[in-house]
Amino acid sequence: MPICLPSFAGTVAPASGGGGGFTNQYSVSFDGTDDYMDVGTVSDLNGSISAVTLSAWVNISSFGGAIMSGGSSGSDRFYLQALNSTTLRYGSGLGFDDFTVPTLSTGSWYHVGFVHNGTSATLYLNGVASSSGEKTIDSPSANYGTAFKVGAYFTGSTYFPGLMDEVSIFTSALTSTDISVIYNSGAPNDISSLSPVGWWRMGDNDGGTGTTITDQGSGGNDGTLTNGPTFSTTVPS
Repeated sequence: MPICLPSFAGTVAPASGGGGGFTNQYSVSFDGTDDYMDVGTVSDLNGSISAVTLSAWVNISSFGGAIMSGGSSGSDRFYLQALNSTTLRYGSGLGFDDFTVPTLSTGSWYHVGFVHNGTSATLYLNGVASSSGEKTIDSPSANYGTAFKVGAYFTGSTYFPGLMDEVSIFTSALTSTDISVIYNSGAPNDISSLSPVGWWRMGDNDGGTGTTITDQGSGGNDGTLTNGPTFSTTVPS
């Protein structure tokens, strides 16, 4: 099922720069046909949660794919999608918001951060809040963490084509300062101090081999690479 996002004014450069002692050697490549990472049920996202923050580094080959999603039905789910080169979409329950962003280039790294706090939604691209501002969306539903997938819609469709790295989720509404810390001027860094529930480093804790992506967050929800995603040494830097 299709998915969309809000608008930004101006332009935002692809992720670049950064530094420090944090080592990032791997990302995961998805073919956009049937590849995804299956995380199963993330119980921390189920039940009564008031806020959630999503974060991922993406290098998109073509547009339309879901970055991450979860749920149990069309009325009890969420998704974050790169709809086209100027639109990201976030859906919650039966509703969705579209966020317009500066034109995204294929083959370039970007950091996407999304904060869903109650009925408010804010999208960040490369650490900068969308000029669309805060939008209204349905509150987090009871089964956000069911059938949690990275790189696909939760039912197994709308596959993401390209590279993804340093995917994380939080059961809190991170501040704009927190998002800037994650973006880190274009180079991923250690985010453990922000207490992610899920943090999938896409190969760095697993030697860039196998099909398991070990969760470095507090939830212990390891991901399984499904239908053949591969590791890449192309990473944001």
